[in-house]
Amino acid sequence: MIRLELEGVPIECLVDTGFSGGLLIPFSLFESLGLLTRLSPHSYNAVMPDSRKFPLYTSGGEVSLGEAKTSTEVHSSPALDRKLFGRALLRAFVARLDGRKEELSLSM
Repeated sequence: MIRLELEGVPIECLVDTGFSGGLLIPFSLFESLGLLTRLSPHSYNAVMPDSRKFPLYTSGGEVSLGEAKTSTEVHSSPALDRKLFGRALLRAFVARLDGRKEELSLSM
């Protein structure tokens, strides 16, 4: 789990290297942050492990991890209630996995 701020709102996300997008958040949070007013023209689908597909709303947002800040694509769907930190966002950071402590740390 990673604790971060999206547009100044603290959230906790599961790091999911199987998710190619930036950040996936519940639709209620996506809506409350006003991200529906600035949707990306690109279309994306979430492909579930059982091969189901869900269209995703996509917008841009600013993510803060401590002092580090970066922009990323933020995805959501009324059909999904997950908070995932995906590969597109992970690329902005250097990841360190401490197996003994079972901790993941990210830095710029």
